[in-house]
Amino acid sequence: MGLQLVFVVESKKTCQSDWIYIKDTLKYFYEYDRTQVKFSPVFMDGKGKYRNKKKEVKQLINQYSAMSEAHYTKVLYCFDCDDYDNKPEDMNFLKEAKKYCDEKGYEFVWFCKDIERVYIGKKVADNQKRKEASSFTAKKLITHVDKNRLSADRYRKNTSNILIVLDKNQELIRKK
Repeated sequence: MGLQLVFVVESKKTCQSDWIYIKDTLKYFYEYDRTQVKFSPVFMDGKGKYRNKKKEVKQLINQYSAMSEAHYTKVLYCFDCDDYDNKPEDMNFLKEAKKYCDEKGYEFVWFCKDIERVYIGKKVADNQKRKEASSFTAKKLITHVDKNRLSADRYRKNTSNILIVLDKNQELIRKK
């Protein structure tokens, strides 16, 4: 039985910065059988475009399940919270995105206020995101990220729920 985790992330395919942080999280915090677990990123090219990725997500699901009847896929949509705490439109966006995920049976992963602040503790200009993410990986800075920041159960500055969501998958074994 194989598991595919499809990560639908905000960044552009040319940048891939969000995926870089998530890949480091998977490698550092989890053990898994690489022959039984597949990770597939889908790039939204902006968070407001999450509904536009239905076809691409469906293709990945169909391709993976065609390999074996025992294969199954879980989809995780990953969003920055932005200014949820002082802009009603940002909080409304999160509510709508969560509702979309719930209706589709997808997991809802969030980063407050954005993925860079969760992993490196600062806001990053759009044109520097790839560079910062690559530096994060090269310097192995994931080893300095407090797992409690990645295990939040509610929106708070510099936190995420990514480990809570990933822990739901028995194929991924959390390292101590």
